[in-house]
Order: sequence, then structure tokens, then C-alpha cells
Amino acid sequence: MPRADWREPGASLRARRIYPGESLGDVQRLRREVYFQEQGRDDQRRSRRIADGLDASGTVVVVEAGLQAAATLRLHDFASPAVQVEYGRLFEIDRFAEAWPPERVAACTRFAVQADQRVKAVVDALMEEMYRHASENGIQFCLLACEPFLHSVFEHYGFREYLPPAVLPSGVALLRMVLVVDDALLLQECASPLYGLVSNAAAGHAASGWLMRAFPENSAI
Repeated sequence: MPRADWREPGASLRARRIYPGESLGDVQRLRREVYFQEQGRDDQRRSRRIADGLDASGTVVVVEAGLQAAATLRLHDFASPAVQVEYGRLFEIDRFAEAWPPERVAACTRFAVQADQRVKAVVDALMEEMYRHASENGIQFCLLACEPFLHSVFEHYGFREYLPPAVLPSGVALLRMVLVVDDALLLQECASPLYGLVSNAAAGHAASGWLMRAFPENSAI
């Protein structure tokens, strides 16, 4: 989804959050289209990729174009033992736990954007709603793992690699990236649409400094 391909959407957009216990609605269709019809994922992993037990406790952000889900991602903070088991090793959460309560760190997963909605306004709306949720709930670090072709997309919003890529048993390399909430300097530097949502630049600066000290390997990435 290179920035050069972003276009203006034709339908009005609405960003909202789906909280634990609420129906995922059209999000299921969107995940199915992106993960299987487009990417051709293995059928044996189909049910796990579309929905899993973590959907019952995470917050799902969705951008709707008209009546259809156009983009989505899911956030989980690490206060949940299930999230620690599923993602703790991938993101090396123990290193965050030395200084931060688990509810201050969240994993962003299940990112999907409908093929004909991969436009700047749609992705902006998704990331802005994700950021608002993080800010309102005291989340300082948003972590995600993505394939290299998505690097420039997330970098545009202020994510940066903080660990070397993780290589899965399948041979796929995942980039491990972090967004420091309220890191005004970095958000301004990369012209992120999230810069205007910064509410506590001092806290963001302190968190960014801690990240650099705790993960010194990120300076070489």
C-alpha cells in the first residue's frame, strides 16, 4: 500500500470502536476477504485468522464506508494473561514490564484494509481512532508486527522498528515496530497525521527516551 497509491474515497467514512462482547459484524467479512481471498492463507488456519478467543477481550477499531467495513485493527493491552502468552515473546514484553505496568503497553493485531479502500483518508481514520483509544486508556506503547511491504505505511504514522525482524517457522520475517504515544518530536518529524492528537508531549518524550535505552539495538535498525 505505497503512499503514491493513496486516493480520495468516494463514500463517507465513520470510525468507531467495537468493545468486548459486541458483535464484530462486517469486520469478519473484511478479514476473510483480505486474509484468504486476497492473500491465499492456508485453509487450516482460516478460523484462527478470522476470529479467535482474543476477540472477546480486545477493542476492535473499524472504519466503515457506507454500510461496509473498509479497514480494521484490534488492540489488546498486556494486562491480559492470554495476550501475554500469545504475543509476549514476539514483542519481548518482559523488557517493557521492567518499567511499565502491562496495561500501558498494547499489541495491535488483525490489521486489514479492503483492496478498493486503500486510500489515505481510510487509513488515516483508522490510525487516528486507534491513537485516540490508546491515549484515552493510558496506553503509552502500541506494538505491531508486519511484513516488510507494510513498513512505509506504518512508518508514515510514527511507528519505528525497535527490535530486529522476527523470523517465523514458515520463513516469513516480521518487522517489530512501536508507536510511542505522544512522541511529538517523532510524529512531527515524519509528518504523521497523528501529530495533531498529541496531548502530553513531555510524557511522550520521556517514554521515547526510555525506549531508546531499553532497546539500544533499535539504533542500528
